[in-house]
Amino acid sequence: MPISNIEEKLELAKNRLLELDREESLIEESTPPESTTPESTTTESTTTENTGSGKIVVFSEVTLERYHKFRGEGELKRSNIYVRLVKGEVIAYEMPSSAHAFVAQKLATMLDIWSNQHLNVLCELDITTGNNSEYCADVVAEPEQIPPPAPGYEAQPTIIIEVAKTETLTSLNDLAPDYFSASVRYTQTNSATVYLGVKMFPRRQDSTAAMLAILYLRNNQVPNPAANAPNPPPNTPPMIAMANTIPNLAISFGTAPINYQRTAFVNNTGIRNDRLTGYIQNNDIPCTRAGMQNYQLTIPANLLFPGGVPVGVPNNLVIDLWWLQNKILYYLVCIAFMLLWYIIINIC
Repeated sequence: MPISNIEEKLELAKNRLLELDREESLIEESTPPESTTPESTTTESTTTENTGSGKIVVFSEVTLERYHKFRGEGELKRSNIYVRLVKGEVIAYEMPSSAHAFVAQKLATMLDIWSNQHLNVLCELDITTGNNSEYCADVVAEPEQIPPPAPGYEAQPTIIIEVAKTETLTSLNDLAPDYFSASVRYTQTNSATVYLGVKMFPRRQDSTAAMLAILYLRNNQVPNPAANAPNPPPNTPPMIAMANTIPNLAISFGTAPINYQRTAFVNNTGIRNDRLTGYIQNNDIPCTRAGMQNYQLTIPANLLFPGGVPVGVPNNLVIDLWWLQNKILYYLVCIAFMLLWYIIINIC
């Protein structure tokens, strides 16, 4: 199907993204019905965050070649939205913002510094996942190649990071199987092993905001509770393997607990109960300072350097989520003031 009426359809997509922002703000201010409890809110509607499919289709039946041409055309740049190609559909999923850009840039810088520049860190890298699909990843990193690769070399990331403001949790979760399957064309020693999603939710009326970090691992293993039980059976494995489409860990690290609908959605991904942690309910201990043990996201270095961790690189990449929370909150407040100023100017 030819791509036509580009400007009109991109404008419709942009308006729908703005509508999603407003819907998310309303959800953030909502509370569970009196007849429900947090454990009983895993209904059909909550599994999709009350946004239906959450998919904004701009064009259908688009080939990868036509998509590349479309990406270079002026209309898309002027529309100021992010799109990706998913199985022949051009999907709008995010709008540029200072919060999104700043968090992505800070995470990229952190990877570079932590690795002593042994990781090549790239931003907005196009990754072809097959099946007529191509995604633009916010941040990726691959081990430094020695000697430098030959011309025509394609980056082979071991970690992929997506930052979401307008983009929904549903969309972030749907990327996991494609990002891991995308690496089958790479050698075993260079396949992507880590996918991290960072979702910031709209600022609430009390100036707080919920935030969520979701970690996916290609070889997904979680501690086996039976191994820590009194007198465990012989040969009890210390770890249990799980599908890599299921989050390994999810940490709510904002200045507000995540809304009950978000909790229900994460639970419905199949994540084990003890792997959703942090500020979930009002009586949980929030992330209020640097160094809090429950708010350290730890990724073993050998997952990012499967061929061997270089000398001088720490054993673990540790992301202090309090640091990330502060960066996000600063820019969410800036966005709120800019929106207020825009409204005042247009009214006056």
